Amino acid sequence: MGAKGVLNIAWVNISNIPLDKRHEKNIAYVGSLVGVTLEIDKSTINSPESVRIKLVCRDADDIPAVVEGVLGGHFYDFPTKWTKFL
Repeated sequence: MGAKGVLNIAWVNISNIPLDKRHEKNIAYVGSLVGVTLEIDKSTINSPESVRIKLVCRDADDIPAVVEGVLGGHFYDFPTKWTKFL
């Protein structure tokens, strides 16, 4: 059997992560709701709009527009928008 496909790498903006919960562990967790977090653009951690995350996923065209997750005992919707495929 051969490979089933190729993993895609993309930069994704994820918004609605509360500012008081924006540290690398939580950001990596939110990225993992979409794919495997490879890198966090540290210059965006305190940005009020979104955090930029480099991740690997099965099919970047199928990145959901919104993912749901739990931070600090509260449910959040995290809107996503890919910015660049690598």
